[in-house]
Amino acid sequence: MKRFLASVVFLLIAFSCFSQELNKYKYVVIPYKFEFSSKHDLYRVNTLVRHLFKKEGFEVLYDNEQLPKDLIADRCLALFADINNKSNIFTMKMAIVLRDCSNQIIMETPFGRSKIKAYEKGYNQALRRAFADIEAKNYSYQPEEKVVEVQPPPPPVTVEEMPKKVIESKVEEVVVVEETVKETTTEKPMVKTVTKTATTVLYAQPIENGYQLVDSSPKVVMILLKTGVPNVYLVKGQDATVFKENGKWVLSKSSGNGNKKSALNIKF
Repeated sequence: MKRFLASVVFLLIAFSCFSQELNKYKYVVIPYKFEFSSKHDLYRVNTLVRHLFKKEGFEVLYDNEQLPKDLIADRCLALFADINNKSNIFTMKMAIVLRDCSNQIIMETPFGRSKIKAYEKGYNQALRRAFADIEAKNYSYQPEEKVVEVQPPPPPVTVEEMPKKVIESKVEEVVVVEETVKETTTEKPMVKTVTKTATTVLYAQPIENGYQLVDSSPKVVMILLKTGVPNVYLVKGQDATVFKENGKWVLSKSSGNGNKKSALNIKF
């Protein structure tokens, strides 16, 4: 009896943790055409999956749609849905698979089954039965709070604590600054600001499930992994994405202070 109660408690805790894990995702991206389909919305599968996720409160996008700004900035706000279809002539058998921005499986539902031979009705029943496992999670989007560590300011240094050489150098710096100010006020020199942009050309070489970017050495600079979303790639081994924005390639890296963007010159 004690073992049974312990098992029940463990399952309840695991269920609660998983539900909270699902709640941090705002979007679900589904394929415009599933791999087992010969065209978009065959047997109304895409329409049904989109409807089921919307009913649960997710914001749903097809993988060929324009992404919202917050999803472009942080691709990890989305789950990427797919269908594991094991149907045969006797039984419709389908499960829903959810992956995160690193292509790791976050959830795979049990197979939903149907004995209905007509494809549209059979797929509909099997998918609804599989989706019942997601409905049971009671999804509610809860954005993650990003904690930024604030470093305390260093303690003030008194004149007594400062080395003699440092004090002398500071005094010299002040004298130089004063002289510069005098020259500026009398001669009023012209000030020009020149911005130089050095762009290294990276060449994209196809590999399995993506591309490797090499420079002219040639040296592999980074590896891009396909995501299923056009012109959006994961950077292997980094918390970063490469995507096309306004016709240009952009590298977006996550850091403690947010996402840092930089332009890339990629030749495919």
